[in-house]
Amino acid sequence: MKTVSIILLQIFLLFGCNDNSIESNDELFGLYEASTFIEPGANDGGVNIIASGGYMKINFKNDFSFSAEIFIPEGILSNYSSGTTNYSGSYSIENNILKFNTSFIVDELIWEKGNKIFISKDVPLRGQPFEIILYKNIK
Repeated sequence: MKTVSIILLQIFLLFGCNDNSIESNDELFGLYEASTFIEPGANDGGVNIIASGGYMKINFKNDFSFSAEIFIPEGILSNYSSGTTNYSGSYSIENNILKFNTSFIVDELIWEKGNKIFISKDVPLRGQPFEIILYKNIK
């Protein structure tokens, strides 16, 4: 009987301790839209995608998968292709850092729980800022 208890405890610890559950919070999940999306641009001048008519939307699902849509307008000097691009994959979150486990335009975002926003880490590329702020779309 003692062996069975130990095995059950090991199974519980193995499957019950998922890193994602550390930050599993219903406030995190949902649709977010960028209010700020600035990238270095093709000529190192910096491009404000939102001000140019573009957008970024990300849906973080409670199974730790995401889907995203980014629209880059024609005629701006972005590092990304113009038009609409869709992304999907998985993510994990620990210590308020969301890490994309699948290729995305950034590797990590900081989750500000109290404000219900995600912000990009301060990562200058080629001397220019890369800045993203995503607000939860509450409807």
